[in-house]
Amino acid sequence: MLSVERAAKLLDAGETDRMGRLLHIEDRMSYLAAHAGVRLMLGGLVGQSAEALRFQPSENGKPMLVAGPVEIDFSLSHARGAVAVAAARMPIGVDIEPLREIADMDSVAEIVLAAEEREILRNAPTALRSRLFLRYWTLKEALLKAAALGFTIAPNTVIVDAGPSPAVLSVPPALGSAAQWRLIAPAI
Repeated sequence: MLSVERAAKLLDAGETDRMGRLLHIEDRMSYLAAHAGVRLMLGGLVGQSAEALRFQPSENGKPMLVAGPVEIDFSLSHARGAVAVAAARMPIGVDIEPLREIADMDSVAEIVLAAEEREILRNAPTALRSRLFLRYWTLKEALLKAAALGFTIAPNTVIVDAGPSPAVLSVPPALGSAAQWRLIAPAI
């Protein structure tokens, strides 16, 4: 267990600056935990000290390890009070969102969900709609992070089954074949 002070010393100047611009202490602590955590994890994997690691954004903004093994991919996500970090020898993406009610869900769903997903959302019990929407959102964002394309791909062009065993059903050509992508998430 690292102290906040020790964890903060692992970050580079850019990370420290971005963390300092966050308004709420909860957001700063989640950011710190995610960025220090990914540094510690990657440092152990590549045999370097966590504070010596350097990152650069890919063409579409995904952080990449500079001078690290090219076969190591990683992803991180943080939301107030929750953190996810992952590394693999294949493309990987993670996303985490706090459970909350989604205001103006129908208009947001137009941007994020494909027509068949919006239909499933409309038919879901009212009490579960925000949770289901967030499940769709996190599954799609994790996939787009893994592809290192981010939101250059419209999320409503990716179709997923957000059920207990999530699956990718359809992707645009830029993402290859739907069969090449795997989704892992806890059952809802």
